[in-house]
Amino acid sequence: MSFSHTGITEKVLSYKPVHSPVAEFEPPKDRAFFADPEKKALLSAVTKVKHLTPYIGTELVGIQLSQLTDAQKDELALLRGVVFFRDQDLTLEQQYELTKHYGIQDRDPNQVDPRHVTILGRGGDIRSYESAGSAYGEYHSDHSFEANPPAYTMLRMIKTPETGGDTIFTSQTALFDKLSPTFQRTFEGLHAVHSSEHSFINAVNRGVQTFRLPVRREHPLVRTHPVTQLKSLFYNPSFVIHIAELKAQESIHTLNFLREHLHAADDLSVRWQWQPGSVAFWDNRVVVHRAIPGGYNTDEREGKRTAIYGERPFYDPKSETLSERQARLESAPIVRLGLE
Repeated sequence: MSFSHTGITEKVLSYKPVHSPVAEFEPPKDRAFFADPEKKALLSAVTKVKHLTPYIGTELVGIQLSQLTDAQKDELALLRGVVFFRDQDLTLEQQYELTKHYGIQDRDPNQVDPRHVTILGRGGDIRSYESAGSAYGEYHSDHSFEANPPAYTMLRMIKTPETGGDTIFTSQTALFDKLSPTFQRTFEGLHAVHSSEHSFINAVNRGVQTFRLPVRREHPLVRTHPVTQLKSLFYNPSFVIHIAELKAQESIHTLNFLREHLHAADDLSVRWQWQPGSVAFWDNRVVVHRAIPGGYNTDEREGKRTAIYGERPFYDPKSETLSERQARLESAPIVRLGLE
């Protein structure tokens, strides 16, 4: 795995940050802990539950996010993976309020408005050298280099092209579960080095305002979800530059394998075609996503993304893989992560 940037220019060397780095803190208790495990309030209000794939992706039909009660909001936090809604009447102010229910709103390093990120269409050649490692076309979870990477994330689309601009979401819980037990044991206990340096340099050289200096942080390569207690990969090809415990070539080969494992995970992914008024609500801790760029008029795609800070990633050796959970509960052959 390699990252490219446009160089340490005078613009980069003379850049003065507006904000200080975000220090680690203890976020409020996850709202999923307050929810009814059977999710009666939320599921009784929908007209249809669509499971889009066996492992990830659930669409709830017949409910407006703007009308959710606090109990329904808490139960939504139990809907693991990514949940989709169409034809929503949610306003920007209502999106702010809904996001605040789940915790302290996160701020992306390049976020101009303190309350949301504007998501625009992406074009160009994602296979070019300049685009290598860019989060624009690569799988990623949002700014995993922070001490408290985002937990719950919401994206509401305002306008979309007739075709193009889809987003693919992949379950990192299932990605870890599909590894052999030998590879699972090998990856447990390792730490990935997450860096924002290349994205910072590219942003400054492109004239994009960025508010914080770049950072590097180590997080467990395998993390435990605080609510489900399931093990998940915490791999991010857009920001992970090294495995701390490995030598250089060992790390390169490991990251190349993980990227191939992720890009081969069609069976663990869902591809969502946006429409105006569509909303996705996902768990950034255990889901990676990739916006498919190019092939459409990028002026026709615009959305508003809000997120909250999560806990510092941790690994608990007593947590379970998805298969171990299935066996213990003697459940159906497939656990639908969309309604875990």
